[in-house]
Amino acid sequence: MWRLLILLALWLGTEVVGGTELTTVQRRGLQVALEEFHKHPPVQWAFQETSVDSAMDMPFPAGTFVRLEFRLQQTGCRKKDWKKPECKVKPNGRKRKCLACIKLDPEHKVLGRMVHCPIETQGQVSRAEELQEPQCSKVQRAGEDPHSFYFPGQFAFSKALPPS
Repeated sequence: MWRLLILLALWLGTEVVGGTELTTVQRRGLQVALEEFHKHPPVQWAFQETSVDSAMDMPFPAGTFVRLEFRLQQTGCRKKDWKKPECKVKPNGRKRKCLACIKLDPEHKVLGRMVHCPIETQGQVSRAEELQEPQCSKVQRAGEDPHSFYFPGQFAFSKALPPS
């Protein structure tokens, strides 16, 4: 009996730690990312989110930038039915590790998006994420005034030499 209670306590502990609670804007970003993923023609089957590995949001003057890393797994449904609750994950379905960068305005309308979900393989994920960072930065700046950011060296000031 004690073994069952200990196992139950351990399972409940992993469920709380493993499940990341998303904010409202992060949940909206995940929704946008899933919609974008299912629009692509090569995708024929519906995929379902199995976990969120990291979620971050950052406020900007034009809106909120959301960066998500999550995992998807293939279901038994066609991609047009991806929102249906009866679509269950296939135990041996394809898996994808996704990086999504979404910029939402204050009304949660999309200003910019980038979703990259390669098929999960060993070793190549970190290289793929490196290549996506410049696109993610571009999404982060979407809707912002290009003159609102000032970087060192952007302007040069020099004193004129006195006339000889």
